[in-house]
Amino acid sequence: MIELSTRRLTLIPLNAAHLKLLIAHQKGLAVELSLSKSEVFLDEELRQALKFRLSKLLEDERNYIWHTNWLIVLKDENCTVGGIMIKGLPNEKGEVVIGYYTLVPYQGNGYMTEAIDTMKNWLLSQSEVMYVIADTEKDNIASYKVLEKAGAELFKETAELYFWRFF
Repeated sequence: MIELSTRRLTLIPLNAAHLKLLIAHQKGLAVELSLSKSEVFLDEELRQALKFRLSKLLEDERNYIWHTNWLIVLKDENCTVGGIMIKGLPNEKGEVVIGYYTLVPYQGNGYMTEAIDTMKNWLLSQSEVMYVIADTEKDNIASYKVLEKAGAELFKETAELYFWRFF
């Protein structure tokens, strides 16, 4: 199983069984992955996003790392601080889309910037990936500050969203 690692974090791609546990039984996932604590943190919007990821993963389990949530684990505390979702295989332009979330108690510590930087570097090292794309709601200043710190550039916007790109 592939994992990505930084000085403070481990990024773990969840297979179908682990993603099901994350959605329905976080304490079971903590036991399964030998995490020290399990916090219930899924609001309905995040739960729906994870269920959608699971549906895509089940359509293409062989390529699960491209369709799943990568759990972000803080090494010192051996606990989940957030996640990064890869939203499918690279498209014909070599674009991969990511989404991410940080649990409230862990916000403001630079964990997500570190995780996104590591994920972006890994994705861009894959031969078929030319760009890593993320979108943020315009009023989510913390989210786009994370992307700016990780080196993303703003390349498009709609009435509600900014679109960011790494290359």
